Amino acid sequence: MSMFPWVRLGLALAPLALASVGAGVGAAWLLPDEDEVAQGVVVGGVTVEPGESAHTVARTRTEALLDRRVRLKDGDKVLMSSTLRDLGARVDEDALLDALLAVGRDGSIFERLDGAWQARRGRIAVSVPVRFPLEPLAQKLEAYKSEHDRPPVASRWDFAKQQPTDHKQGKIADVLAAADALLEAAQSGRDETSLPMHTAQPAATRDIVGSINRSELVSHYESRFAFAGNQAGRAGNITRAAAAIDGLVMMPGDVVSFNELVGPRSADNGFFEAAEIYRGETRTGIGGGTCQVAGTFHAAAFFAGFDVIERSNHSRPSGYIGIGLDATVAYPHIDLKMRNPFSFPVVVHSIIEDGVLRVELLGAERAASVDYAAATIGVRPYERKIRETPWLPEGKVIRKQKGIRGVTVRKTRLIRFADGHEKTEKSVDVYPPTTEVYYVPPNADLEELLPPLPEDGVPEDASG
Repeated sequence: MSMFPWVRLGLALAPLALASVGAGVGAAWLLPDEDEVAQGVVVGGVTVEPGESAHTVARTRTEALLDRRVRLKDGDKVLMSSTLRDLGARVDEDALLDALLAVGRDGSIFERLDGAWQARRGRIAVSVPVRFPLEPLAQKLEAYKSEHDRPPVASRWDFAKQQPTDHKQGKIADVLAAADALLEAAQSGRDETSLPMHTAQPAATRDIVGSINRSELVSHYESRFAFAGNQAGRAGNITRAAAAIDGLVMMPGDVVSFNELVGPRSADNGFFEAAEIYRGETRTGIGGGTCQVAGTFHAAAFFAGFDVIERSNHSRPSGYIGIGLDATVAYPHIDLKMRNPFSFPVVVHSIIEDGVLRVELLGAERAASVDYAAATIGVRPYERKIRETPWLPEGKVIRKQKGIRGVTVRKTRLIRFADGHEKTEKSVDVYPPTTEVYYVPPNADLEELLPPLPEDGVPEDASG
């Protein structure tokens, strides 16, 4: 009986298999010995010498890379010169060792021989695995970035000229790309590299702003302020801050920061001395009145259905705006941030006339309507603070600050969108009590000179 076909095929191939095994055994001299790196492997840009220990190579290449000094330059100017170690870089030596020992050792005999042969021909390079944290590099570049980075300036709508303003491209130093460039330079043996810079285009360019549909009044809000006599400084601050938001274009999804728009409240930035509230007491400072612009802007955006990202209420309710709609701001830490949630751009228009501040939001459509309710759910009494003042005559007292009870307010905003869906938002504002402050002469009989403090903190003549 004849053999099965596959048996005959196996017998026919057997000599070839034996020949291949023999060739592999004969070429075994190519394979590295125990703990040796395959000859010809390139590590960190340097070829491994014959017979070098993998542990030694891993250690020496790690130290050499971390201690390599690299300069980061902007043109001819050297911004920094540092080793990777000083920048917080760390090498995973275990991973490097595993990679070195894999060449000529992993896989079948033929795969191991092929790896060893390719290494000898200079075709196997093992990169040094480096962890490079960005924080130390960012700290070293912080001063340079603050001086040289130029954020893009978006175009605005100039209502006086009825045309868009010019936009400006930004220029940004890329810290992440700088880390990659420093690492690549060190690994390739170069001692310097250039700081990557990128241009940044604003979303609201002149052409885009010129084409925006501003035909619909999306929302508006008004507040009143005094502007004569000792209120002139406050009125000037309101005018200055209102001008900073006038013509602003909020593209779909844009988040705007009031502090970024208005800038520092300083004389150099066009602000004046005026009364302001600080830690619950009235004092004179630069920029008093800016909060009224923030609150009016917030209220207009609130009734448009905008997303309120960051907002803080005052330490007391404000007389110029409905309770729960105010917004306190203090540069640079206490901010007002809002997002345009709609699919179309919105243009902000601030108008001041005869002691009235009006903030309008203009766009292609009125995409939502808003119902708002605020209910007082808690009341706290105020306290009294006494300050002895030597210059006051006996029997004379001055009430420097009126006491105001604290209130807790529950707010509900119902947003009805044009597409039919609704969203309800609930939140709570807490206005702490405002301490009553009296100036009295030394050793004054307080019970005789001062009216009794109401138990609930509400004076008898208060309307609520």
